[in-house]
Amino acid sequence: MVNDKQIRDLQRLGIMPTGLVEYSTATLSDGLQKIGIKNRVLEPAIRPLLPFTKMAGTAVTVKLASSPVPASYSRLIGEAFEASRAVASPILVLEYPQDLMGATVVGSGGAHVMRNQYGFAGCVVEGALRDTDDLKRMNFQVFSRSIHPEYVFGIMKGVSVNQPVIVGGVQIAAGDIIVGDNDGVVAIPPSELAGVLQAANEVLKQEAQILSAIDQGTPYLEVLRKYQPEAFQGEEAG
Repeated sequence: MVNDKQIRDLQRLGIMPTGLVEYSTATLSDGLQKIGIKNRVLEPAIRPLLPFTKMAGTAVTVKLASSPVPASYSRLIGEAFEASRAVASPILVLEYPQDLMGATVVGSGGAHVMRNQYGFAGCVVEGALRDTDDLKRMNFQVFSRSIHPEYVFGIMKGVSVNQPVIVGGVQIAAGDIIVGDNDGVVAIPPSELAGVLQAANEVLKQEAQILSAIDQGTPYLEVLRKYQPEAFQGEEAG
């Protein structure tokens, strides 16, 4: 079930009614690097339907696969919807064959149910989405690899709910914190969230110091050497 700490952490990411957005994906990526966590930023091909519209919340994962015989995944999707009731600001994270024509799972009907009945903040999908005009009118954010209008019944089967999936080249587990903006998507294990936010705060503080020093007339390279010496890696050897 959702606990108070989860809600407070997610509020800090800017997804609650306060609307205060403190952390961009770029800052979170820097924070992840700062504490040595790798492979948590999705591939650049995963792009938002709604530009410059932030999405953040908790992953509810579903894996689908192609089927050589008529099949269905409706039951699994229903299970995922019900599982979303236990987490703060659920985000549906879907893995399915990215190049399977007709496998456009996310559209306006499902989005309407997710948003209005279950409170989903959005979706991240490995494949295509459709009904983009309707989704835009709904202001329902989806990050996907592509857009395609075709959907064919029976060509995919359900594999798992709330088990690890791979989307955008990153393994995402149920409960991971998903943050997306116009730069891309990051997925943060909940056990690492506090450390990532602390590192992100240090990044923001450092950036403010750099800009302040530059505004005061300190030469750019001198500022970098003081606040970001890692920017000069390898110079001595070169």
